[in-house]
Amino acid sequence: LRWGPESIRFFGGGWGDPELLEPLDFANFPADPIDIQWLTTRTTDTTAIRHGTFLSPLDLLPGRARRGSIILIEPHTPTDRTVVLMPAWNEHEPSVRVALAQRLARRGVTSVILENAYFGSRHPDPHGGHPIRTVADFMLMGASACIEARCILAHFAAETDQVGVAGYSMGGNTAALVGASMPFPVAIAALAVSHSPGPVFLDGVLWYGVAWDALGGTGAEDELRDVLGRVSVLHLAPAPHVDDAVLVGARSDAYIPQAATQALADHWPKADMRWEPGGHATLVWLRKNRLADAVVDAFNRSAGRR
Repeated sequence: LRWGPESIRFFGGGWGDPELLEPLDFANFPADPIDIQWLTTRTTDTTAIRHGTFLSPLDLLPGRARRGSIILIEPHTPTDRTVVLMPAWNEHEPSVRVALAQRLARRGVTSVILENAYFGSRHPDPHGGHPIRTVADFMLMGASACIEARCILAHFAAETDQVGVAGYSMGGNTAALVGASMPFPVAIAALAVSHSPGPVFLDGVLWYGVAWDALGGTGAEDELRDVLGRVSVLHLAPAPHVDDAVLVGARSDAYIPQAATQALADHWPKADMRWEPGGHATLVWLRKNRLADAVVDAFNRSAGRR
């Protein structure tokens, strides 16, 4: 990121709409079951894979970003567990989550892979460079992910015994935000998790990807920390079911400061905090089985609450 071209930098359009810099109150947004239109189904030796779309309940999203997209990967053997897998930062296609979902299918868990607003098929302008042009875009993207995931969980809660939410990196943060805000018990596996996007963009290597000139120079660090810090799991009173969560951190993670993971563990003191050796890429590329273990264990821990 430090040496990359300007085209891969984010926030190049500056702060954006100042009204959108204040976080939306997603926790009090109705978690109503979402209407999913299933378009295609294909099968493999072990799974059925369906693609569906929906209209995002967040009408502030621009154009193409409003049309949501999910991939559902389920084992052929009937299962009573469904997890929503949240997207990581800058994820343009979901191959990592698909690989995790395939592992989970072998362990009796159906996965729902949510595409982030602004990315992939939801990019407002597919030829317009980095989709997150402004800080306001980022805030709206995060709010839509949380709101949509809550409604997707409500949809599947009517169809299966147990639902859960999980994610890696930024997906771990949104999984924790979603899980903590749900009005009914859900399994939570927050992987490579920070309590907030603030420390990730300000204290990790993503700092070098910020288009600081567009924000007024590096003197804008305090302002950006304040804006991003307004979104934090620490601002949500812990629901009883967060006691059953599984949290995972990498001990040598250059993207997710260890203190940002530990702060969430301190906020959820009864959660199962697991520290893995290695860094951010090591954990997601070489230890997918350990991540799958965390998701399954989160379901096992929460099994008695439904």
